[in-house]
Amino acid sequence: MSPKSTIDREYIFHFLKTKSSKPLSLKEISTSLDIHKTELRTLKRILRSLLNSGDIFKTKTGYYGLAEKMNLITGAFEAHRDGYGFVIPEKSGERDIFIPPRRTMGAMSGDRVVTRVESSIKREGSIIKILERGRKNIIGELCREKNIFYVKPKGKNVPFYIPVAPSNRGKAQIGDTVSVEITAFPTASSPPEGRVLKILPAVTEPRYETELIIEQYSLPRRFPGPVLAEVKALPEMKKTPGRVDCRDLLTVTIDGETAKDFDDAVSIRRADHGYILHVHIADVSHYVPWDSVLDLEARRRGTSVYFPGSVIPMLPEKLSNDLCSLVPRQD
Repeated sequence: MSPKSTIDREYIFHFLKTKSSKPLSLKEISTSLDIHKTELRTLKRILRSLLNSGDIFKTKTGYYGLAEKMNLITGAFEAHRDGYGFVIPEKSGERDIFIPPRRTMGAMSGDRVVTRVESSIKREGSIIKILERGRKNIIGELCREKNIFYVKPKGKNVPFYIPVAPSNRGKAQIGDTVSVEITAFPTASSPPEGRVLKILPAVTEPRYETELIIEQYSLPRRFPGPVLAEVKALPEMKKTPGRVDCRDLLTVTIDGETAKDFDDAVSIRRADHGYILHVHIADVSHYVPWDSVLDLEARRRGTSVYFPGSVIPMLPEKLSNDLCSLVPRQD
């Protein structure tokens, strides 16, 4: 059995962040850290992981360094219909970076990218690497020009058409609104390619518009099995010492009349020198531990999405409408 490795991701990242003032080669890193040749494979794997996450960057000559030390910024790309866009840095407090049309490297809105700042005064730069694609499905109209089929995106922030091979359009007809999967993403030298996944109904009433929005933004309709299993295991009531019992107060929720998830409420009572206002907030963290399956799914969704007559919740119904809801007349 081989001995356990003495190096890990945090160790290598800390070295590059605090001990290195310039990009280093693989040999320079291993020599500086006195890494034995038997651990070179582990070092390469760690460097690959740091590259994929955008924490470090590799130059064309094979040197590794922190993006921030190489005038590089990692962030989310927001595209404009006219071809240009902006990178919103992940590091808080930094201004957005303008990306001219010829320097987007085929990035799409929502993509996580690495940007080289070309002008710090103008805050202008070039995308040099796409770390993660933000979306795979696009909603649009199937069109045809001579013998070429393509989907014209419905969203204004997708600055290109998506060619679709005749064998990949299924039963879709010209003029149909479709959901297309991008099978090959655009690059600086080649257009994207797509495959029709679904023919969407014409928008004749609000529920069809809702369907389009759900497809367009790939909103998750169902919760994964592990999330539902974790919810099922939750106790009906979880007592914690130190809570203040406010059940004797007349409390009024401040959600809409048709709401089912009551997450905040108010009550007021007279005091000797005026009034005391109580604000009651549902304590979701009481049931959802940090980094649990539920917590990670809620972070991925970000928020509940409300439509006329329906909602795609951030948390499963047992939590949003019951355990973490200030339900009227329920103890």
